[in-house]
Amino acid sequence: MDRGARSRRALIRGAVLAPLATAVGWGAWRLAFSPRPQPTLLSEGVVVGAGGVVRPLPPGASCRFEPGTRVPAADPAAAAEGGAGRASSAGRADDSAAATAAGGGVLSDEERTALVRAARERVAGAALPGGRWAGAARDALADLLALIGPVLADADGSDPISYPAGAVVAGPVSAWRYVWPRDASFAAAALSAVGLDDEALTVLEHLAALQGVDGGFEARYTAAGTVPDDRPAQLDGTGWVMWAAGRVLGAARPDVDRPDADRVEGRLGVCLRRCASRLLELTDGPHRLPPVSPDYWEVAEGRLTLDTAMSVLLGLEAAARLVAAGLDLGAEGEATAARAVQVRAAIEGGFAPGWGRHRGDDDVDAAIALTAPPFTAALRGAVEVRRGARERMARVSGGVGPGSSWRDDGVSWTPETALLAWSAAALGAGGETGLAAEADELLDWLVDRRTGVGALPEKVAADGSPAGPAPLAWTCSLLLLALCESDRGR
Repeated sequence: MDRGARSRRALIRGAVLAPLATAVGWGAWRLAFSPRPQPTLLSEGVVVGAGGVVRPLPPGASCRFEPGTRVPAADPAAAAEGGAGRASSAGRADDSAAATAAGGGVLSDEERTALVRAARERVAGAALPGGRWAGAARDALADLLALIGPVLADADGSDPISYPAGAVVAGPVSAWRYVWPRDASFAAAALSAVGLDDEALTVLEHLAALQGVDGGFEARYTAAGTVPDDRPAQLDGTGWVMWAAGRVLGAARPDVDRPDADRVEGRLGVCLRRCASRLLELTDGPHRLPPVSPDYWEVAEGRLTLDTAMSVLLGLEAAARLVAAGLDLGAEGEATAARAVQVRAAIEGGFAPGWGRHRGDDDVDAAIALTAPPFTAALRGAVEVRRGARERMARVSGGVGPGSSWRDDGVSWTPETALLAWSAAALGAGGETGLAAEADELLDWLVDRRTGVGALPEKVAADGSPAGPAPLAWTCSLLLLALCESDRGR
């Protein structure tokens, strides 16, 4: 991004405070004096430095990159080449020094050339959306790939950690330096959506290596594949992995041939058969609904959430489509189609008409997006609730919170905002004109709230400034999926 674009973002963030005093009124005053501190930015982005090590940029740091990569540019002018108006061309006169410090040392011309070549080989053949969001798509893909299988340094100066091929690190700093099966599944889907099938399959193969013998997944994993703490397992992981496999292997992808079937033999094939068996086991009760489990809110739950229920349904439907397309998932796979019908009916019976976060309630959350395209055929009454979801989840910073019952501290969460954008783009393409406009608004908002180096943060504070880790792999994936959907619908 040039200085004009940087100034535009600063104006946008500053302008958020004006509505606080007028349109929001008392609510804004309450936020201003809330005892809960507002989140701050933990990293500006990432840079690929000496030895190919990925390092977090400290908040406020500036760096110019070689186009389409996260390798610092040798010549600051190079970052603008072929990318006028791109967010990732942001910088100041001290870009070179900042990049050198963050990158762990001076890059020789030879090493820089090798790193750029490797980065561009990874994206060769990618089909990215065009139009006004082309630069944002390019940056999101560069950041996502930088977080997959990296040698990742920490901001504290400790030795870099090597992650296995296909390991999707949620974020570059602090408590985000883990692999969440949910985030990784969306990364695989996004990579497949832009045509990087080998990368997507590598992500699925790493997830297969993490899977338990019962077909389940833990909440998150370390670089070594171990569990970092006593956080309980999250049941939605199995459904999301199967859902992602359905997209990657072509059962839900338009106009693209399935990848080589040989890639689904061995460990990945075992993983998918275990997933099918696990999904049947989770819905084997008389009511055909899965047990209560924590989900993407990362809090203890006493009641079944819509995310957990829908992830299981989406996994069953994906398994049924894969079997219909000729993939052998064993006897369990053959049973998934009938079970999916039963689970769909059970979800409608338990969550309609309110379609809230919890069974029987109407406290809508971002999982409402899962009840209709692009995830599945719309469940009974769900689209009507989806139409009003953004307004009910809105935050003063312009995006949405995780749900209407989440604390209203003014903070927007970018994964949930991007998920609604993807949902709105798909439904808009199907004739929901109001949601088509919503998709454009949310996508513009996400793109404008990136950091100075074009990275997508996890949150946006009440004053409009980026917060949390940047980039966040889940948001990168969801933005790519939403942009691809929006591009197809035009």
